[in-house]
Amino acid sequence: MGLGTAWSHSPAQKCRTQLSPLLKTTNTITEDGDMWARFERDTLLSPDSSKAMQLDSKVQQLIWLLDYLCETIKGVPLNDLAVYLTENLKEKSKKEFKAELIVLGKTRAEIDIWFAFSDLSLKNEGRKLKEGVIYHSIQKALPLLLKYKTLAEEVKRSPDKKHIERVNKLYQEIDQLESSNAYLAQALWETLQVPHWDIDESAGGS
Repeated sequence: MGLGTAWSHSPAQKCRTQLSPLLKTTNTITEDGDMWARFERDTLLSPDSSKAMQLDSKVQQLIWLLDYLCETIKGVPLNDLAVYLTENLKEKSKKEFKAELIVLGKTRAEIDIWFAFSDLSLKNEGRKLKEGVIYHSIQKALPLLLKYKTLAEEVKRSPDKKHIERVNKLYQEIDQLESSNAYLAQALWETLQVPHWDIDESAGGS
């Protein structure tokens, strides 16, 4: 079996095939301008285009979180900061490494955040997710993205003030899904734990 064949059947790739209907749904909208662009084109709706922009961002966040779940189904790979920290902590004590980082201009509070992130990264490197639960989360998201597609088509075809409230409502529904669905909430929490970092304050940060 070649590498390409093996990858095509990897858990992450199999999971991503489940995302295809969601991507197709949103791509048909973004290719013709997102919700914000449609609001901007109409004088009736343009004053509230910021709400449409927030919905666009929320939709993209939902898809990104689902993709993150697929990507990390067998564990969260160490990012550059986690690799930097864990490699140094293999050779030095936390006290020694902290002293080095202070010399580099890092504050004690910042270093504590980094060390906590290092511990979490090592823990999450081996954490597993259930494929079926991710697929269930994807299925929960699909009706909301279909609503987004339908609403965008209606706004383009016949702009109306009622669309402003529908945009607000859909935003709230997606936000509710992200907070109530255990895996989506976990994905959001995990990604928020990644601290800003810049070893020399000029390069290598994220």
